[in-house]
Amino acid sequence: MTPSQSNRVRLVDDADGPGRTTATLLASLAARLGVLHFISGADAIGSLTAGFAALGREVSQTAKGAQIRKAIETGRAGANGNALWKSLLIQDWASTLPPSPVLDQLRNDVALLLADDLEETLERMPIPSQNVGMRDSQELETATFLDCLVGLWAFSKELVRSVEALAAPTLSRFEEVMSTENPGHEPEGALLR
Repeated sequence: MTPSQSNRVRLVDDADGPGRTTATLLASLAARLGVLHFISGADAIGSLTAGFAALGREVSQTAKGAQIRKAIETGRAGANGNALWKSLLIQDWASTLPPSPVLDQLRNDVALLLADDLEETLERMPIPSQNVGMRDSQELETATFLDCLVGLWAFSKELVRSVEALAAPTLSRFEEVMSTENPGHEPEGALLR
C-alpha cells in the first residue's frame, strides 16, 4: 500500500442495510441534531457514553484493544477510573441508556464532508429521515470505565485518521517548505550552532 492509498477514506455500506447517499447521510445528521431539542443533556451525554463503552467492548476483542485495556486495567488509572465510576454512579447511569453508534455517526459525517453533491442536497432540505431505532434491539449492557476509555481511544484514532485524510489532498508537505535563498546552506549565528 502506498502512502497515498493509506490516507484514503474508504466507506463501505453494510451489505444488509440500505446504501448511503448524500440525502440519507444529511437526513441522519439533521435528525440527530433535531432530537437534541427533545431530550435532556444528561440523556444525550449518557447515550454517547454508552456508545463509547459499546465501541470499547467491541474493540477490546481485538489484539491491540485487549492490550490497551489490560495495560490500563492493571495500572493506577484503571483502579481510579473504576472507583470514580462506582462512587459517582456513572456506570449505573450510562448502563440505562441506549448506546449511540458513535463510530458509524463519525464515518457518516466524514462522508458528508466528501460528498460532491452536498450543496444541491442541502437545497432540498428538509429531507425526511428513516427512523431505524436500535438496529438489533439488543439488551442494554453494563457500561464500564474500561469499556468507555478503550472506546474513546478507538474513536479518537479514527477521528485523527479522518481529519488527516480530509486535509491530505490540499495540505502542503512540510519537507516542501524551504527558503529560496541559498538552498541547501544552513544559516549560521550564535543561536544556530
